[in-house]
Amino acid sequence: MDDSSLHFAQPLWLLAGLLCGAAILGLWRRCDRRREADLAMLIHPRFRQRLTEGVSPRRRHLKRALWLLAVLLGFVAIARPQQGYEWREVTRRGIDILFAVDTSRSMLAEDLTPNRLERARLGILDFVARLEGDRIGLIPFAGSAFALCPLTLDYDAFRESLHALNTELIPRQGTDLASAIKEAERLFDDNGNNHRVLVLLTDGEDLQGAVLAAATAAANKGMAIFTVGVGSAGGATMPIHFQDGRTEQVRDASGNVVRTMLDETTLRKIAELTHGLYVPLGRGAEGLNTIYQEKLRLIPQSELNQRMERIPLERFEWPLGAALTLLLLEFFISDRRRTPRPRPAAPALRHVKAVPHPTAILMLGLIAAASPASRAAEAVGAEQDPRRTYNQGTEAYAKGDFAKATDALRASLRTPDLGLQQRSYYNLGNSLYRTGQGTLEKDPEATLKTWEESIKAYQDALTLNDADEDASFNKTLVEKKLEELKKQQKKDDKKDDKKDDKKDDKKDDKKDDKKDQKDQKDQKDQKDQKDQKDQKDQKDQKDQKDQKDQKDQKDQKDQKDQKQEAAKPGEEKEGAVSNEREQKQEMTPEEARQLLEALRDDERTVIPIPQQRRTRNATPDNSTKGKTW
Repeated sequence: MDDSSLHFAQPLWLLAGLLCGAAILGLWRRCDRRREADLAMLIHPRFRQRLTEGVSPRRRHLKRALWLLAVLLGFVAIARPQQGYEWREVTRRGIDILFAVDTSRSMLAEDLTPNRLERARLGILDFVARLEGDRIGLIPFAGSAFALCPLTLDYDAFRESLHALNTELIPRQGTDLASAIKEAERLFDDNGNNHRVLVLLTDGEDLQGAVLAAATAAANKGMAIFTVGVGSAGGATMPIHFQDGRTEQVRDASGNVVRTMLDETTLRKIAELTHGLYVPLGRGAEGLNTIYQEKLRLIPQSELNQRMERIPLERFEWPLGAALTLLLLEFFISDRRRTPRPRPAAPALRHVKAVPHPTAILMLGLIAAASPASRAAEAVGAEQDPRRTYNQGTEAYAKGDFAKATDALRASLRTPDLGLQQRSYYNLGNSLYRTGQGTLEKDPEATLKTWEESIKAYQDALTLNDADEDASFNKTLVEKKLEELKKQQKKDDKKDDKKDDKKDDKKDDKKDDKKDQKDQKDQKDQKDQKDQKDQKDQKDQKDQKDQKDQKDQKDQKDQKDQKQEAAKPGEEKEGAVSNEREQKQEMTPEEARQLLEALRDDERTVIPIPQQRRTRNATPDNSTKGKTW
């Protein structure tokens, strides 16, 4: 890569900027959709353009683009663009020193005044006061270790961390010297290859047993460990002070008082392995003074880090300055539309006014004949000019092409000019009324629909200008015409219903007549069958009667012969016929014949029961063939 070319020290910020820009665009789009939906529910479309005509969409988009570009340039500045380089002499006039302090409970022993931990703290403060230009850090340790203050040149921050040391800082109790050495090794690795010095302040009681291996590994990486023994060789007890003023000694599981001893042997081995120095702390922190005087102060100048380094030149001020400039520009740009200069009205702009007369509604008003010069001026104008579309609609209306006039006038409604909208709505009502008149005889339903649209157009015109008397008059008249048409349709519907009823009645009457004729025919057939049966019965009765008469005559003759034989002594005159009944319950042949003739005459004179004619609206009876059931 050419050193003079532009590159970025942290290019991942460029990707983060692109993602942030995409998120901002999506958020803007969502907000615009929600605003459009809210405006559509709150404001009528014809008023919305009027209310928002002062806002310029182009200026709003420009402001958004400037703001978004400023954000992207900010991410470019964070990515640290670099171009070119310069040589600088880098001199390190100091060393890196870490203080590892034991914070286990054994440091509460009071063989040093006031106790071991407090005496170590005071000794470190005196030691730091002599340093100039050296980085220092603090590592407390007990059962584990951590960096309370990393390597820094801020000595005040180091002192604040040092004052925070106590035996409760690390919950895990014990003494793990190896963990302190490993934590120091990690901090040195993170902060370059300067001189590495670890000052280890402890009583030497290593309870883990891995400290020598850790020290050997640290020595291989160039770390020098100076061990400081805190306490006395005779040992001491560890008091515990309670808040109520009581003091107890630390005891083991058996209840015996525990004494902590200074393990100088382990500390000396650690110092020897790392080419360091072991010293006891002493009651006045003399050990730390010995380390400074004999070791740290005598580091030769030739061993300090001095070299020439090539430093790349940061160019973040370029995109950052551009971003600030765009933000200022976006702030001073207004999103309001500039007030346009008044444009002269088009020469052919005319609106149709209906003459307010009951019999001559919606007539054409004055239409100025456009001159050739004005027509040429219109041709030069934009095709989508609402005024041009309006003029086309009025011309079509004058020619009687109401369908074309309706379409043109509806298209001319898309204009911010409310005056032109009002005239367009008025003339649209006229065109719709005329269109409805053309379909009145062929399709009254279409006329109803068209006239309703016409009334709505008049209403919109009155909404924009309630002082338009022509629109008010025409609206009232069209409403009357519409009401009359509806009444006429109702009458026609009733007539059609009556015709249908009459047709149904005639059909029902025909059906009833056919049914009556059929019933009469059935009755006649039944009567004929009954007469034939009666005649047959009468004939049988007559035959039986004749047979009986013959038998009776024979019996009478026999009786008469017997009587004559019996009454010979008193015989009557010859040839005399007696007409007396031999028996009172019997009928003579002559009487029987006369009775049979009389019955036949009565049957011929029987008048049949007239059948009642059934109609659709007749009240049905409960009789069948003249008999009540």
